[in-house]
Amino acid sequence: MRVITSLDAIRPADYPEGSSVAIGKFDGLHRGHQAILRTLVEGAHTAGHPAVVLTFANNPLSLLRPERCPQPLMSRAQRLEGFAAAGVDDCVMIDFDEVVAAIPADDFVREVLIDGLRARHVIMGANFRFGAGGAGDGALLEALGQRYGFSAQQLDLVAADGVGQASSSRVREAVLAGDVDAAAAMLGRAPVVRGEVVHGDARGREIGFPTANLGGEIEGLVPADGVYAGWAVIGDGEADPRPAAISVGNNPTFTPEGRSRVEAFLLDFSGDLYGQRIEVRFAHRLRGMERYDSLEALLEQMHADVARTRELLAR
Repeated sequence: MRVITSLDAIRPADYPEGSSVAIGKFDGLHRGHQAILRTLVEGAHTAGHPAVVLTFANNPLSLLRPERCPQPLMSRAQRLEGFAAAGVDDCVMIDFDEVVAAIPADDFVREVLIDGLRARHVIMGANFRFGAGGAGDGALLEALGQRYGFSAQQLDLVAADGVGQASSSRVREAVLAGDVDAAAAMLGRAPVVRGEVVHGDARGREIGFPTANLGGEIEGLVPADGVYAGWAVIGDGEADPRPAAISVGNNPTFTPEGRSRVEAFLLDFSGDLYGQRIEVRFAHRLRGMERYDSLEALLEQMHADVARTRELLAR
């Protein structure tokens, strides 16, 4: 997949027969986004056009209302990987800055979609807005399509079994509440974070539960503090996921004032993971973080957590 990072870098000559374009923020790539991407790729290939995603590298609220800007569900790299896996040919991922924010909706369609990408078909989700002040909606896109000769399609929200409509805001709320089961239902996959394994305080190794501690810049939205059953993927993701008991938060028994962190205890694994990147997938929440009066009580609970992890993941 080719990645284009500025509007100036779009070359109309790359689309001699036109293109099919999906526009949106695509944070989380939940089931609704997946429906848009499937429709895009299938339609583009049927028409013989490149499938193009036009999105922003940052949430527009980071510029317009930074105090209201939510935490992203995915990093830029994670989103790009998701687009490529969906079969997208080109991704135009631009910074939402003052220049982009000031482009009127009509000009955005004419200059970017028509003159730049030579769009023949444009798709967007039901809640997406474009152009200065968010003036562009599905009705305007359809009207401009009639004027400029492209077809416009606005997809309805997608419902997930048992949890209702999938949206980035609802996924975010679920993850931050620790409800990773509901988040997974809307995402169509487990919520994930990834980062580099760094040295911790080695206390887990001393008590028989060596953990992989994620440090530095963690990609993805970290769930609420607690203990989870899930999976860990070492390295570039080619290896099979390994079952893991995962802790998010500080250690209230030993370091109640310590910083929050993500630690994964990989079941039935021995080896040195320091310096490697791992992806942690949260499958089920086991419990909240608790303080124990003794090491023996903590160890008893940790063994119970591992047993419960095995039971849940075996299903």
